[in-house]
Amino acid sequence: MTQPGTRTARRAAQRRRRRARQVRLIGSILGVLVLLAGSFAVYLAKDDRTPPLGSAAESRTQSTLLLQVRGADGEAVANALLAHDPDTQTGAVVLIPPQVLVPVPGSGSVTLGRTLTTAGSASTSRNALSDLVGVVVDSGWVLTLPALTALIDDLGGVTVDVDVDVVQGQTVLLNPGERRVEGEGAVAFLTYLAPGEQEQSRLARVQEVLDGLLNVLPATPGELEPVLAALDGSSTTAATTAELAAFLLGLAADDDRDQLQYDVLPVVPIDPGEGVTAFRIDADRVRGLVDRLFADSVSPGAREPGTRVLVLNGVGTPGLGEAVRRKLVPAGFVFVGSRNAPSFGVAATQILIPPATPDAQALGERVATALGVPSTSVATQEFGTVADIVVLVGADFVP
Repeated sequence: MTQPGTRTARRAAQRRRRRARQVRLIGSILGVLVLLAGSFAVYLAKDDRTPPLGSAAESRTQSTLLLQVRGADGEAVANALLAHDPDTQTGAVVLIPPQVLVPVPGSGSVTLGRTLTTAGSASTSRNALSDLVGVVVDSGWVLTLPALTALIDDLGGVTVDVDVDVVQGQTVLLNPGERRVEGEGAVAFLTYLAPGEQEQSRLARVQEVLDGLLNVLPATPGELEPVLAALDGSSTTAATTAELAAFLLGLAADDDRDQLQYDVLPVVPIDPGEGVTAFRIDADRVRGLVDRLFADSVSPGAREPGTRVLVLNGVGTPGLGEAVRRKLVPAGFVFVGSRNAPSFGVAATQILIPPATPDAQALGERVATALGVPSTSVATQEFGTVADIVVLVGADFVP
């Protein structure tokens, strides 16, 4: 059995190595953002998401979970895509800025933080992130700030390395240095952004709190499950409390073995208007990150050429884009977004392909089959979009 002192020393060494990597990582990202900020000051009306990435392996053993912390305004103030593979005994944590734009059916591009305020809430966030990066997101866990505070208090506090004075009004809540903090202090640290700092600085604090949390989890599911079940303001999607506990303890074990990799979703800044700064993903670098950390969880069909589908609502029925998405994604297509058509009153669904080739026709017919409309719905039409196929949904579509 590992002695407590040995375990503490090992984790301290792990934290020092991780902090060194974190400083280099955040510094490099900030440098890229500074270099690219001028180039992307004006947001072009196009979809620059990751090119098709691949398909999840049939023998998939990795599981994934989107962790979100809900702020007082209902939006997510912290987001992280977590992964654990019990077969390889490895884990991954990818920190995501709340301001990154994701596709939401019927709403267009929305920041990931705001997806928690839309219909479907946590499932909307999970699906939107999956569509954005091309990774299967199995489940989600949403914690309010009070729930996160209570969780940390129940576990006796966490150890974090405070990098700046954390100030509230005229009061200094935390001074720099490695220290044990209770729930309220941890939440203040996690959400803090000093004047003039980039969002990536806050992501580093999210990592500190999350890593500290993993280090104080109980040893067994039987001890952890009651703690999770007692949290008010906590919710999960597509996962039971027992599954969540097992997943978190798996990550903690990965961390103990120094087999837990932290990273940040590669993004570039844009300005979508009204002085609001947002991010879009850096497609090439995201593809590399996915291949490195989530190769076992790449969405089905995502690397198959010609499978990116844009949905246009031709009847005006609310929620139609999500209904179409639910049929497209399991059939191996990549949902790139949905919006209203220029006009309503479309009677028959049209599946539009730009080139009149046998391969394009076959893909169009696959879409028709997935949606339950006749193959005669496929038509050739040039359209100005990065999608490979456009579905104009008519009154004949049955959700």
